[in-house]
Amino acid sequence: MLSQWTSEQLWGIDAPLPVVIRLAVVSDDESLAPRAVSALERDGLVVRLEVVGRDVSALEALERRPTHVLVRSAADVPGFEHAISRARRLLADAVILAVLTASRDGAGQLLTAGADVLLFDRRLDQALAPAIRAIAAGQMSVPAELRHLIRPPMLSYRERQIIGLAVAGLSNAEIAERLTIAESTVKSHLSAAFRRLGVHSRREAASMVLASDSMLRRTVLGTLRLSGALPSGVEEG
Repeated sequence: MLSQWTSEQLWGIDAPLPVVIRLAVVSDDESLAPRAVSALERDGLVVRLEVVGRDVSALEALERRPTHVLVRSAADVPGFEHAISRARRLLADAVILAVLTASRDGAGQLLTAGADVLLFDRRLDQALAPAIRAIAAGQMSVPAELRHLIRPPMLSYRERQIIGLAVAGLSNAEIAERLTIAESTVKSHLSAAFRRLGVHSRREAASMVLASDSMLRRTVLGTLRLSGALPSGVEEG
């Protein structure tokens, strides 16, 4: 497990033995595995390719468990979040690296599903090894453009109210009635909140807000509680 490795070992400083990356690659792109191996070896790491497959099922029944799992999905293929979640369940101690083919909407859900690293495919050759080293040092690694995924977005008081009620399952009309505002105002604030959160649907917003140990969750639900708008049955946690 990577957490057992010292930074000295990873950087090759006074390390008596080379560190071996046991890599699994899940992708419909056959070039991904050799690219990943080449990038890591070029950075001085020793890589053993354990399995390559088009589906996460390739990770099942492996004799030797990978230390790292690289999962890539085309932008127009659904189920990426599910693939990451399944990989996490199969290999709880592995580092899960999600390769994005574009500035993907809802990328934050991949972190919630269990990804340790987000990488853009176009930068994989340069970013893969540094990302692995960062994770080994106890850091998180995401592209700079996606830093909002790990930094709680600044929502206004009204936006926190409305996103919280939306997550609780209320419709726009019900939110408008509860807060005594126009439904068009609800739509405007909800759209603004979605943009700040980097999501495009109530489902994505719910996954982000209700993620465990989330400051965003506490902020949103705390605002509802203080304003007296917290629906019954919703726990602040």
